[in-house]
Parts: sequence; C-alpha cells; structure tokens
Amino acid sequence: MSTDIVVTKRIHQLCQDSQNFILIGVVIAKSDPKYMESTTMATCGGRDDGTRGVITLTLRDSERDTINCTVWASQVAIDSFDSLFHIGDVVNVSKAKVLSSSSDRSEQFAPRSTSPYSLKLNALQDGANIKLHEGSGLEQMRRLVTVAPVDATNTYQLADIAAGGHSHNGQSVNILAVVRCVRPKKQIVVAKTGKIKNLREVIVMDATHSGMSMKFWSNEYVERIDKWTPLTTILLMTDVRIEYNEYFKSICLGMSSKTIITEDPACEQADRLLVSVMRVPLQDSDVAFSATTSAINTSVITTVMSVQQIWDRAEGDLKSDEDQFTALCYAVVTKFDLDGCSRLIGRTCQTCKSFVRATDDRCSRPECAYNPANIVSYFDIRIDLTDHTGTLANCRLMNQVAEETLACKVDKFLNMSDEEKGKLKWRILLERCAVKLVVKRKSPVRFQTVYSVAECVVAGAKEVEGKIKVY
Repeated sequence: MSTDIVVTKRIHQLCQDSQNFILIGVVIAKSDPKYMESTTMATCGGRDDGTRGVITLTLRDSERDTINCTVWASQVAIDSFDSLFHIGDVVNVSKAKVLSSSSDRSEQFAPRSTSPYSLKLNALQDGANIKLHEGSGLEQMRRLVTVAPVDATNTYQLADIAAGGHSHNGQSVNILAVVRCVRPKKQIVVAKTGKIKNLREVIVMDATHSGMSMKFWSNEYVERIDKWTPLTTILLMTDVRIEYNEYFKSICLGMSSKTIITEDPACEQADRLLVSVMRVPLQDSDVAFSATTSAINTSVITTVMSVQQIWDRAEGDLKSDEDQFTALCYAVVTKFDLDGCSRLIGRTCQTCKSFVRATDDRCSRPECAYNPANIVSYFDIRIDLTDHTGTLANCRLMNQVAEETLACKVDKFLNMSDEEKGKLKWRILLERCAVKLVVKRKSPVRFQTVYSVAECVVAGAKEVEGKIKVY
C-alpha cells in the first residue's frame, strides 16, 4: 500500500508532474464501456477471465474547467462503474495519471475539454480508484451540470442544417433545441456482431424548424431520455453529427463519442427558445399540415398525375429530395363514409390552436382557461381515390376544403340525421372528381406519406377525357 500523501487538486491546477492527488468533479458526459481481450490483466474482484474494459467520463469542477478521465479495469469493475456512475453524479478520482491531451490517442474520440491534459486511471493499480463523492459541496458541484460547454450563440439553427441537405452529411455542429417528442425504445440487431442494441429517437425543434429526428444509441441516454419532457426540456448539444437518411432523403441528427448534451442550460438563449416554443400548438404534425391546405392557392396545382404516378413520386422509384409536391388527379371517390362509424370530426382550442381529444372537455394546456366556447369542431374526413392505375387510401379532406366540397358547415352536419348524411355522401361517392392534392412525403419525423385534399369537385366527362393519364 502506497504511503504517499494525497492532496486535493482542481482541474486548472493539474500538470504532467501531478501525482497522488484527488480530483472532485461532476460527470457531464459518459461513454459506453468497451471491452477487449487481455492475457496480462491482473485478477480483479475474484475473477480473471482475460477481459478488460475502458470507460470515459468527462468531468467539470468549475464553470470554466472540464477534463476527460479514461478508466481502465477488469470487465467486472467496468460493468460496476457503468452502473454506478451517471451524468450529474459527483465523483472522486484518486491517483490518476496526468497525460498531455496532444499525446493521448483516446482524446480524439472523447468530448472536447478545456484542459490541455487528460486523466488515465488504471483501477488495477495500487491506490488508483474512482468513487462517488460524499463530502461537502455536493449540491454546489451538481449545479455545474447545467453550465453550457459552449457559448449558446455558437450554435446552428435547424433550418440551416435542413437546407444544406446531404452536402452537410458527416459534419459536426452545436445545436440549441427543445424536445418536441420522445419515441419508445427500440431493439436493433447489429448486422456485424449479431448483438442487440437499444435505440431511442427524439424529435427536436427550435424557432426555425418544426422537428428533426435525432438517434441515441448510448445506453446512458436510452434510459435518461425518459426524464425529458416534450416542449419543456431544452438541450444544448455539442459535436452532434449530421446524418443524411437515404431512405427518407432528409437530414437527421446523431450522437457521436464527442457529443456533450447539457439539459436545460443556464443561459438566456435557452430561456428565449422556451418562450417561443410555448406558442407552438400541441398537435400532430400530419393533421396540422392537412388542416392548412385550405390556405394553398389551388390555381397553381395544374400537373395532372395518375394514382400510380403520385405513388411513384411519393414512395416509389421517382422519389426525390423534395419534402412535398402537388398533383391534379382525376379519380373516383371510392370511400366516403359520412353515415357510418368512421371518425369525421376533430376539435381544436381557439386560444392556442392545439388539438383537443374527443374525450376531453378542455384544452390540455394549463395556460388555457376553461371555456367550452373555445373548443371548436372541424371536418377531418378520410377518403379513397381510385383510377385505372390504383388507389390512394386515406386522403385527408379537412376544414374549409371539406365544407366547400360538401357545401355544408360542421355545425349543420352534426345536427343531420343518418338519412341526410347518406344523401350528402352520394353527391361525391363513386363520382369521378378532379382532386387537387398536396402530398407530404414521409420522413424521420413523419411515419407515413400524407395526401391532403386542397380541392375536390365532380369533373365533367369531356374534362376527364382530355386530361386523364394512361399511366
């Protein structure tokens, strides 16, 4: 056992000659453990299976100072460290070796730190150890986890990233965004190893962009994401990797080994972003898009397409980078269930424009005062369009477009008998119509293609004869 005197040091006090010290810091980033075979590893924990592991923690002990600490130990010990230490924990690092960052090869894969040095701790060596801090100043140290690692003004807007398309693929950027929604955990089988990995997807947004998908493979964040609250949790993320998704032909985001995520950072920019996001309606993006098609100038929708051509451009061989396109389709309305069991009416809050569930009598937003008069109804009808090439199912006929198609207001429709609704249905059902569509392609934040009707009128035989497509 070493009898050297151990002193407590701060990050800014370290140099390459520093020895026999304890450093106290809060964990602001953590890597997944990695393992490798070793024939020289000493027995640890009563077990020597020839496998050792490594894990990297990024520590902060002041508003300006951060450092990376790489811990080597047996697989058993690394597994223990991985389950024991999490982001926000305060730890004591004892008798670590101080290395110059420029000569430490592991630094190129670790998060950026302010210190010119890094720490290497071999838990198999006498006296070297890392454990949870139990002394004074614990709460003060924990508060440092909200200190932003970069200036919040040195971030990219999501709209600028999206506009760059695949030209930005592989680049790393800093982002300030809010969590829009959190998707359930998935288990993915890795093709190379056959091992099962956990995956979480989070949709993030800012004042310039309504939503961009970000994937999290890190075990630490797969579990930590459960604590994030949509439209409340702000994330300042450094060295986020831009990824171009070939399937969706759109930009996504991903964590890298260098990424640091600061939750609810203590900065003015985060407060401003939260205020702007609070004005965003709590609504499904697909429904919101369909609801706004009535504002589109339908006179510019003149490109005639068959059902097959629309499908090929939206999901088939003609799919391109465009997020949406328009089409004029001459098709028969083969589904128009006005007098059956289909859902036909949606509701929205006039104050915040959020959607209101049929079972609720008020808006879910706490800032919206209870007032039944603020809840208004609108048409939300699904129709099928069929021509000689196929069928487009579940096209959305909504709001003012539906009222114009039916020549009927929502309030009047709600007071109709089933017989009256049946008569209204047969004005359109099985008629060949000129249907102007706005097609929104599926993307990482939109699970399915949205076909929104911008105009629907019964077409004359001569018009159909002159315009209908062979293919």
